[in-house]
Amino acid sequence: MLVPVPYILEAVLLFLFLMVSSGLIFYTLLILATRRGYPMKSKPVPRGFFEPTVYVLIPAHNEEAVIERTARSVLNQDYSNFKVFLINDNSTDGTLEVMRKIESSWHEKVFVINIPPHRGRSKPRAINYALELIEKAFKRPDYVFLLDADYLIGPSALRTLVGIMEGAPNYVIGVQGNVRPRNWNRNFITRFITLERLVGFNVAIEGDMKLNENGKYGGTVALLRFSHLLRLGKFREDSVTEDTDLWARALIEGYRFWYYHGIVGWEEAVETLRDYVRQRSRWAQGHLQVMLDYYWPVLRSCSGLVEAFIEHFYMMSYLVPVFWFLSVVLNGYLVLSGGVPLTLARPRLFLSVSILAFLVFWFSVAYANWLERRRTGFGVQWWFVVAYPLYFLLFVIAGVVYTMRGLLRLLAGRLHWEKTRRFT
Repeated sequence: MLVPVPYILEAVLLFLFLMVSSGLIFYTLLILATRRGYPMKSKPVPRGFFEPTVYVLIPAHNEEAVIERTARSVLNQDYSNFKVFLINDNSTDGTLEVMRKIESSWHEKVFVINIPPHRGRSKPRAINYALELIEKAFKRPDYVFLLDADYLIGPSALRTLVGIMEGAPNYVIGVQGNVRPRNWNRNFITRFITLERLVGFNVAIEGDMKLNENGKYGGTVALLRFSHLLRLGKFREDSVTEDTDLWARALIEGYRFWYYHGIVGWEEAVETLRDYVRQRSRWAQGHLQVMLDYYWPVLRSCSGLVEAFIEHFYMMSYLVPVFWFLSVVLNGYLVLSGGVPLTLARPRLFLSVSILAFLVFWFSVAYANWLERRRTGFGVQWWFVVAYPLYFLLFVIAGVVYTMRGLLRLLAGRLHWEKTRRFT
């Protein structure tokens, strides 16, 4: 009653316009930035005795179906000075038995860590327990390589990432590799997820790396300096997305993550819309948790206005589909219905900007797919990219659902971790 409804509506429309415009600027800047070169120079890594020590950590909870293939892809590395730690986090299937079998075949290279119930039941808790055990019982490594239990990597992964880190300045805490779904062509959902991955890595992360020297940490296919990780206090155990949390804390402390597209971890993408929403709900909850905890400290730690703008958008990225959807619905309704008298808001202009933002994002999808095909020959079929507007709205609605689901759980204080179902 104190504030007239048109004023409230106008404030909402202006806010949505600013958020949608941010997305338009974000993708335009980063597409242009991908044309730059990397700021890194890889150093040749000597073989044998002089290789830096790497410990590979693979946490697993009920991963009986995939853990052996993942472990064997690591053991097949063109690198000798590494150990593999298979971390069994209270599995109730045959995961531990498979791990023991691998350990018996590679007893000098593979070690199984069985997490006690009071210290596990989440990825960051399990990894922290393993790191504490390594500090006490093993020689400290130069680097740790984090890999999720469903990922496969090529034989040159460790050598390439170690070479990048050996040539990197001390403020670089780690280097993040690339991620691609190995079941990308299974169905409609996996093709869409592949396009998400291509845009996320080939445009957003690579562009930020080349523009601001600020790659991201995705929690897997990542090589980290062991000493720096300890200095940051390891992983935050009450975080749903410990990777984004570590990225924020590292940036605040003056560290940087780098990114390199040439090392790929092949993941298993979810294959149903229900599992997609469940998985993204957890990611959204954790991402929003990081935004609420670190928003202003992260912005103050940026090197300038451009980087602050990029990281602002990155932290709010899960809310963007919600903002875009509301902008299209509200402005579209006002344009079609004739609307109400407004002072500053311009529904036709705002709707046009929302449509333009979608076109730029669609272009970024096509560009990311083209870039991947040029580099590796891999990519989603072009007909699927061309048809993007036909199914885009379905995933925007799914984005609204999983973002609101994650936000409500966060506001209710229900930090919720949901196990991702395996399909292959």
